[in-house]
Amino acid sequence: MDVKWSKFKKPDGTEYQQIEVSDSSDWDLFNRLAEVLEKELQGQWIEKLDGLDQRYWDLNAKEGRITLHLEHYLGITVYPFDQENASPESLSLLNEAYDVLSAYRPA
Repeated sequence: MDVKWSKFKKPDGTEYQQIEVSDSSDWDLFNRLAEVLEKELQGQWIEKLDGLDQRYWDLNAKEGRITLHLEHYLGITVYPFDQENASPESLSLLNEAYDVLSAYRPA
């Protein structure tokens, strides 16, 4: 796991900040990360969308909302819900998530 900040550019040219967690699309790792984020950020998963090669889970915590995303070809990322229109609370939550994920050492 190599947790780092990155910018994501949408096809329309808009950019937003995200956390790259892993370049592997490991579903077991995704589940462990979801548990850690839920516990450490004292949040609740409010929506869990799972497909064949993608997962989008939205976490509400501390008046903010972030999305944990798994993409078969890209790996695992975390970004603010509503991306470029993210609230200050969601951006703050994203920063806290970065700290949690940077400290996490999978078994």
